Amino acid sequence: MAKNHTFAAVDVGGTFTDAVLLRGERLWRCKVPSTPDDPGAAVLAAMARLGGTDLLVHGTTVATNALLEHKLARTVLVTTQGFRDVLALGRQNRAPADLYALSPRGRDPLIPRELRLECRERVGPDGCVEIPLTRAEIARVVASVRKAAPQAVAVCLLHSYANDAHERALGAALEKLGLPVTLSCELAPEFREYERTLVTAANAALVPRVGAYCRGLARNLAPTRLVLMHSAGGWLPAALAEREPVRLALSGPAGGIAGVRRTLELEGIARGIAFDVGGTSTDVSLVEPNTALRGVTEIGSWPLRTPSLDIHTIGAGGGSLAFLDGAGVLQVGPHSAGAWPGPACYGRGGGQPTLTDALVVLGRLPAQLKLGGELELKPDLAHRVIGKLGAGAPKTTAAAILRVALAGIERALRRVSVERGQSLTGVPLVPFGGAGGLLVCDLAEGLGVESVLVPRDPGLLCALGMLATPASRDLSRTVMLRDSPGVLARVKTVAGDLKARAVAELRDCGLTGRFVATAGLEARYRGQSFELCVPLVSDWRKRLDAEHERQFGYALPDAAAEIVHVRVRVEAPLRAPSARFLSPRGKPQPWCNAIDSEPVYARDDLPAGWSLRGPAIVTELSSCLYLNRGWTLTVTRRGNLLLTR
Repeated sequence: MAKNHTFAAVDVGGTFTDAVLLRGERLWRCKVPSTPDDPGAAVLAAMARLGGTDLLVHGTTVATNALLEHKLARTVLVTTQGFRDVLALGRQNRAPADLYALSPRGRDPLIPRELRLECRERVGPDGCVEIPLTRAEIARVVASVRKAAPQAVAVCLLHSYANDAHERALGAALEKLGLPVTLSCELAPEFREYERTLVTAANAALVPRVGAYCRGLARNLAPTRLVLMHSAGGWLPAALAEREPVRLALSGPAGGIAGVRRTLELEGIARGIAFDVGGTSTDVSLVEPNTALRGVTEIGSWPLRTPSLDIHTIGAGGGSLAFLDGAGVLQVGPHSAGAWPGPACYGRGGGQPTLTDALVVLGRLPAQLKLGGELELKPDLAHRVIGKLGAGAPKTTAAAILRVALAGIERALRRVSVERGQSLTGVPLVPFGGAGGLLVCDLAEGLGVESVLVPRDPGLLCALGMLATPASRDLSRTVMLRDSPGVLARVKTVAGDLKARAVAELRDCGLTGRFVATAGLEARYRGQSFELCVPLVSDWRKRLDAEHERQFGYALPDAAAEIVHVRVRVEAPLRAPSARFLSPRGKPQPWCNAIDSEPVYARDDLPAGWSLRGPAIVTELSSCLYLNRGWTLTVTRRGNLLLTR
């Protein structure tokens, strides 16, 4: 796109919808309350404030919420005879809560049994046809699907990753019914029948809802071009996103990780531990230059076989409700006050204490602050609901709420770092989201971390990160090849086919230019039931040994190995330029926080190179930073805030 074109990004969160617009090197910002009943309304409201744009990158929770709330289309699943109950059987594992239960809860099959239809055919794991698919059988299946009157159809036949002829023939016949049809051989041509069947069924069930949302939003935004952020850290043209909506499951958080990676690159820092404290949840991830994707995205109780960034999410955010459980123990989250009415201090009728109310009582959110530049805080209401909790004086109770919330987030940070053998020495915390900066010094002290990097516009970083990502297409295929002299050539052929498909699909959506492809393998020692990701290079076997050593502390260089999957990512070069940081002049003038008398500074007044010692508060449109005693803040030349102790 030409330099004079405008780029915008919108991230819909549980409490706020964040939007940014970049025209040249100048950035406009906007935060509006989310509208859970109609997420597109908040998107349109934000764009109305910012004005028109040529390209809008959208991070959406429509697919995630539809899965979590089970608001899915009536879907028929067609599978091989004898495999009707794969979704109900799942794997031989139990949820932690049911580990010792005498009567564990049943698995949610996603599609009821009466809508799971069998087809007489069979293909073996080597791709050989064992039971042919006849024209009469195709006609019978089509008639059964028509009788079920579904809104969408999922087709997942046994071993179709090895031979997709039966699945494609059945899909072509079903498409004549005028219904959206999802084929597993196109969406996830990988082995493991439960995971492949589940992701195919989930995608089909999402297509009508997500498709209607995307088409309606695109119609209301015209002539703006709409694209959507996907879970693997890039964006898809709307046409592809409507066809494969299951790839949008971690749409918003992926933008935040992209923003963190860009911030670290600009500061010359290799790794960081990112955490996004929003209104409803906290997302945590270890961010590295070449962050590996995980093959499974977990949404609720469903392990969806679709690539995503390795993000760990807990139910703790600014709107998390604080309460005493049946044993009188203080709990914070996972339930949230949401966008409406929100915390009591918003003055919208919220009557239960939240983490945000506790931060107001503790003085970390100044009473004079206007959230998003508009919403005035009501400290008296925060004191009232905190006092009603019955756990002591309001300030004592608020401090307890903060400690409980910090404990949960600290556990999540340890889970993605030290519990995986990752040293925290020299690795900064990178907070973002509306409340990340209010908690970061406490979390760093608890983890023993000596530095913190606060990005520019942290409360809008998910949206800003979307502008820093290219369009991308991730494809994979199961190959199941043993290590042998000719295996690399066979794998490269598969990778070439996947690359050609990805480029063709991106071109069909109007993208042009030089496409950049990267290929990787998922390999393992023979006999193992899990795979490790390594690059597709000539010494892939040595890379497998090194990765096994890194993750598990040992390697088996003499053991037989096999390549299970081939993965390819193709990126298109289209992305927005960066906004320039214009350092203000003069010495910033603070004003005094009415509760604890800490000096309060406006971030827009802080020039590059300027330093500040805590305790102090730094406010901005999208977020707020609380600088603990013993910490020093320095503004980098890029406009980020480096905190050290």
